[in-house]
This record gives sequence, structure tokens and C-alpha cells, in this order.
Amino acid sequence: MATNKLILKFIVLFHLSWLLVGCSGIKEIQSEIYVTALGIDYSDNNYQLYFQAVGFNNITGSEPDIAKEPAPIVIGHGQGETIQEAIDDIEKHSVNPLYYGHVQAIFISENILEGKLDGFLDYFSRNYYLRYNTLIYAYENNIKEIMNVRGLFYKPPNLTFTYDPKEQLFFNTFFPTITVQNIIKRYYEPIGSLLIPSIEVTDNYWDEDSNAKKILSINGAYFLANQKLQGWIQEEELSGLDWFNKEFSNMKLSIKEKSVSMSIDHINHQTKIVDGKMPKYDINLQVNASITENPNNLARKEIEQEMKAIIVAQIQESFQKGLEINADIFNLSEKAYRFKSTTWTKEEIKNLTNTSIHQININVFVKDGGAIKIIK
Repeated sequence: MATNKLILKFIVLFHLSWLLVGCSGIKEIQSEIYVTALGIDYSDNNYQLYFQAVGFNNITGSEPDIAKEPAPIVIGHGQGETIQEAIDDIEKHSVNPLYYGHVQAIFISENILEGKLDGFLDYFSRNYYLRYNTLIYAYENNIKEIMNVRGLFYKPPNLTFTYDPKEQLFFNTFFPTITVQNIIKRYYEPIGSLLIPSIEVTDNYWDEDSNAKKILSINGAYFLANQKLQGWIQEEELSGLDWFNKEFSNMKLSIKEKSVSMSIDHINHQTKIVDGKMPKYDINLQVNASITENPNNLARKEIEQEMKAIIVAQIQESFQKGLEINADIFNLSEKAYRFKSTTWTKEEIKNLTNTSIHQININVFVKDGGAIKIIK
């Protein structure tokens, strides 16, 4: 009996020892480098890969929105003839293992967009660590400067708008966010254009500790069609996209000459195909707005007419800028291709001109006239 108990104790201790050996291989969280963003460029016949990383305490702190001192930012750089070689290059010189499961944003250079995007998408589809909902931005200038920008109040980069644009870009509506999945879906489409927002570093808006504060800002967008880069359009010339944005949440509009400020509450847009020798399109918009400032007590009917004129001008300007780089920025041709593919050839559908927009019909309803100047 005693012998059986001794044997049983030995078996239990033997199994526990194996558990302890197994646990010894587990890595501490702090021992890994958590990559939060990737930057990719192509120069000197090599892929240039940049890794942005933050400390673990910056990812899971008890109060991640509040920091008492600047969060450290670590930038890694590797290069190689392929993307995998560039990753291998930085991993060989890393002081800690790299973990890519927290990558939330990828910054792609203009050089990649000009002819290397296929290679990037191919690599991405084979890397199980990277997620298809990762946000994509384009850039032209120094990627290290972009990656070294902290948020306000010493927030680490992973708490800035490039990682969480829905809240941060609440008042910047006309750039829909784009993910790797969106790019893969649209990049190989034979019709229409793919929009990738571009970012820059600016210090024109905020001061922090009495010094000009650098922030990231959307400054325009690159457009691609048929797997080719068509060109870039600056932000101010793309305001017409506001009225086509399916992710619309909040938008402001000013009638500057009349000192009237509006809040756009609702947008509903429809595009109808007009049959003819060449495809044309009617753009129909229903816009509901509220007055936030009206010091000159303009009549609502006059405000509605002014708004119509502004919206039409914005749509026409943005469409024209798209034509200049041969980009269908509103993706009008996509509707004809899907529903009228037997009426016109693909080349006829793709061939947009100054007369492709047949009519712009806008119905504006100003539902709140309370923000007026009270005359005593």
C-alpha cells in the first residue's frame, strides 16, 4: 500500500516537472517589441521598411489617454531586394523579438504606389500576422518624421488619428478611411479609381508647452486606376467628395460672404445613368442642414440657394481635377459598368469628359433657423 502511494506521488511530481519545463519557454510580455505601424518605401533598388514600436506600458496602461511624460518612440529600419529580406534585415539586428499582431497602420510611399503595390499586396496576403482591417495611408516625405509624431498631451503615436480615425476625424469627412481589404477589392477593378489618403506633418495649428506642436494631417489623396498611379490631388480641391462619402457623420459648411455657418445633418445621394451615344450621369442630392451662425439674419430660402451654388461648385471642381489626372474620383463609371455593360463598351464607359455629368440636382432643407442675431 505504501509502495503504491509512493509510485502515485512520483507520477504526479513527474508530470508537474514537465509543466514547469513547458512554462520556462513562455516569453515575458515586456521582452518583445510590439510593432504598431509599418512604413514602406522603394529606393536604390531595395525595399526600405520602417517599424514603429512603443513600449508595452503604452499599449495597455491603466489610463492610456493620459501621460505624464513623452512616450518613447522606437523606429527600426531594414532593407532588402524583397519585403521579406527587409524584414529579415531588421529582425537580425533587433535586440528583442518583434511581434506584428498589433500593427494598426501602414504608410506607403509614392514610390510603392508607382509600381510596387502588387508586391506589397502579395506579401500581405501571405503574412498571417497582418490584419486585413489595417489602415493604409500614403506619404511623400520623410517617413521617420511621420513616425516620430506624438499625439497631444504626450500621447503615444498609437493614440493618434492614423490609428483611430473615426473619432479623431469627426469634422474631416470627405476622406473615407481605407484598409488593406478595401485596396485589394478595388485595386484590380477594371473601372473607377482607388483613393488612398495622404498625410503630412504640420505645426501650424497647435502649441504644446509654448512650442509649435507637430501633428499629422491629411493633405490630399493619391488616385490609382487599372493598377497604375494616376496622380495626386490636394485636399482643398477634393471637397466635392464630401457629398459622396458613405461614412458621413458630421460636416461644416460656411457661406463666407454672408457670414453664415451651417452644420450638415444628413446627406443622401443618388447617381442615375442617362442613356445616349456616350454614358452621362445625373447626380441627385438631398441635404439637410442646421444654421449654427447667421448674424445678418439671412432668410432660409436665400441660405438654401447659396448652399446649392457652393455644393455644385465643389462637385464640379473636384470632378474636373479628377479629369486632369484621368481619374474617376466619384466612381461614376462603375454604375454604368455594372448596370449598362451591354449598352457601351468598357472603353466608352471609362472615357469621362467635361460633359459626363449631365445634371446636378440638389434639394437643400434648412431645418433650424434659430441661430440668428437678436436685435435690441
